[in-house]
Parts: sequence; structure tokens; C-alpha cells
Amino acid sequence: NTLGKTPLDVSAPTQYDGSNSADQARQYIEEACKKGQIVFEWRHQRPEGEIWDAEVHLMSFQSGDRSFLQFTLQDITERKKTTALMMQTEKMMMVGGLAAGMAHEINNPLGIITQTAQIIQRRLDPALPANQSVAAACGLDLDSLRQYLNERQINEFVVNIRTATERAAKIIVSMLKFSRKSESLTELVDLSQLIEQSLLLAATDYDLKKKYDFKEIAIIREFAPNLPLVPIMAMEIEQTLLNLLKNAAQALRIGQTQAPQITVRTHRDDNFVVVEIEDNGPGIPLDIQKRIFEPFFTTKPVGQGTGLGLSISYAIITTNHHGRISVRSAPGAGACFTIHLPLAAATPSLPGETA
Repeated sequence: NTLGKTPLDVSAPTQYDGSNSADQARQYIEEACKKGQIVFEWRHQRPEGEIWDAEVHLMSFQSGDRSFLQFTLQDITERKKTTALMMQTEKMMMVGGLAAGMAHEINNPLGIITQTAQIIQRRLDPALPANQSVAAACGLDLDSLRQYLNERQINEFVVNIRTATERAAKIIVSMLKFSRKSESLTELVDLSQLIEQSLLLAATDYDLKKKYDFKEIAIIREFAPNLPLVPIMAMEIEQTLLNLLKNAAQALRIGQTQAPQITVRTHRDDNFVVVEIEDNGPGIPLDIQKRIFEPFFTTKPVGQGTGLGLSISYAIITTNHHGRISVRSAPGAGACFTIHLPLAAATPSLPGETA
């Protein structure tokens, strides 16, 4: 009910560019008075706080010696979501091809670096008979050489080279997974059991345990009873769930959340089974939410993230399973990732969405 309210009373405090709504409204009114009619997009706010988008047609006209403004609104919230979804899908398709090309191009020099580092390590090993014979022929004291290598940290440098190339190789594998449609077989799966298995993996994952003790996080299960079996590629969905759980655990740690918890929900929504993974961490800023599924976009420090985890998850859900994945969050109020998986393997649906 908007009776007795001005347009500003139902507007969001700020508009898309961050400007104050009252200031921007004055500019649009002045422009409408000069041009007679203008069309623009405007952020509105419902009484309960929900933000929604509208296309506003603002027209000025005279009646006698009085000036009037008339406006009409059209809710375009869903239209904007669909447009953003189409742009995201096109971007993912383009980057998928780019990722495959990059992976193949990088693989060859990366392999040479890895093999060369291994050879250097073997050629510097004083225990190998071949090295001993060559050193003797050259009049070289291997004990002195070993001491020199240790003093100058040569062996450590070679180990660092191998570690870096192994990390790069893992990134290449992730890029190829992102760019290729899986050939895994679809099977009917009990989603509750798969979630339990993913939670168990998260609790025992070495890297996760080293940085965040998953066992200190309260896991709240809100599973709907009697859910039908879902036709999915189990390993891929497990990979997606594990990635979301690890991200939630990291957010809880970074935010130093008191009484950290992760809630996992399942329910049926028409022809879909829905999985929600929600944490009570610091939340995700709006500008990051808009880019969170983009390949190579990461907020983690250099060396700690590739920016491919959520991109691969997006591709798994939307391309391989014809489902949807979205994020809902507010700064300081946690984050919730929602996955829609169709109950029919060939059910056509939107290729994905971000919120």
C-alpha cells in the first residue's frame, strides 16, 4: 500500500551508481521538465526491505497554469536477472574455449620445466653411481659439492621449482575440467547420502583441516524427508558440494565468526530438488556477488586460489546437469548458495543464474 507516500518513500536509499536517491530523483525531474518525457531504471524498496527494479516512464505536462508530472512503473526485476544470466552464460562459453586453448599451450612448456627440475635433482644427488663416476673423472669432491649446494640453498630452489610446477599442473587440470563437458554417466542418487559423504570428506580433507578445523563448525542438517532420487553425475555434484563447504569454512575462519555454523538444506521445488548451503559468516559484498562465478575471479591472496572453483561448479550444475546455481548474501549476514537439480535428466531449464 503506497497511499499517502511519495516516490522517495518507496525508493531504495541509493541507486545503481551509489548516488543518493533524493539527489538523483531531482535530476530526473529536471530532465523530464526540459524534455517532456524520459525513461530510466530505478531501485525501489518494499516495506519489508526487499529491493526491486523498475523501468520508470516520467512525463511532464501543463494543465492551465499548473505543471504536473506523471509516471508509470514496470517491474523489470526478472527481466534484469534473465539478461544478466544470458550475459553470464555467453561469457562462460567463451572463456571455456579460451581455457582449453590456454591449458594445452601451457602444458608443453610446463612439462619441460618439471622434467628438467627432476633431472637437475638427480644429477646433483651424490649417492647415484653415475654422478660419482663423472665427478671422479672431473676430479670433483662430491662432499664439498653437497656442502656448497646446501650453503647456497640450490636444492631448496629446485624443490621450489617443482612445487610451483605441480601447482600450475593442478590449475591446468582445473581449466580442462572447466572447459570440457563431462562424459560421466548419470545415475539415480540419494542426495542426502551424497551430502553426508561430502561432509565427511570436508571433515577429513588435509588442506581444509590444516587451515580450518571443520570439526569446530556446527553442521545443521535440514533434509526434507522422502526426497526422490535425482539423476546426476555423483562425482561432479560431490565435487561441487565439497567446494561450497570448503569456501564456507574459509569464510567463517576469515570472518572469525563466533559459534560458526553451516546449514545444509534440501527440499523439492516442482520438478527440481534444491540444495542450500548457508553459513553465518561475514557475507559477500554485492560487487563480488556479481562476479563470483566468473573464471579466474578470486578474493583469496596470491597463491591461495585459482578463481576456478566456483566457475567449475557453475559449469557442472548448469551445463552438465541443466540446473541452476545462485548466491544470496548480505554483508555481515552470511551467505547462501542454492542449487536446483532437475528431476528429469533431459529437463530443459535456464542454464544458470546469479543473484
